[in-house]
Amino acid sequence: MSKITVTSNIKPGELRKWATDITEKSAERVVRRLAEMCEVSIKTEIMNSSKMPTGALADAFFKIQFSRYHWGVGDIDYLNDATPYWRHINYGSEAIGANWEHILPMGHWEDGRWVEGDGDDNFFAVPNTRIQAHNYIERTIVDMHTAINRVISEG
Repeated sequence: MSKITVTSNIKPGELRKWATDITEKSAERVVRRLAEMCEVSIKTEIMNSSKMPTGALADAFFKIQFSRYHWGVGDIDYLNDATPYWRHINYGSEAIGANWEHILPMGHWEDGRWVEGDGDDNFFAVPNTRIQAHNYIERTIVDMHTAINRVISEG
């Protein structure tokens, strides 16, 4: 029986570095792809869970790269500034202990929405219904379990 031998001129340390570089690039692509998928998922969940979405809440969620392998979707500080109602919509007013004895700021109803403003036809209003939980964050997490398996299997 004859024997075939395969050799390489590459030193073991160089081969290890080459393999590590390939693995790191693949990992970077995977986490970036998952962040992109998460951004799309949460925006879709927000838009589909509302009867009359404006897109403002969905647009407030975007992917952010913190480091080479660390991505996130939804910067809490930004959400609190840009869309301070995000918790109410996701968890519902009762779940976050909202006090519905308050009065809405000056504004008016427009196409079924309360629009803040200070024009002549504006007035104060006391809300009489609580916000039902939309659970868009929880549904996105469920979507991501499927997405993780799909991205990993893509190789």
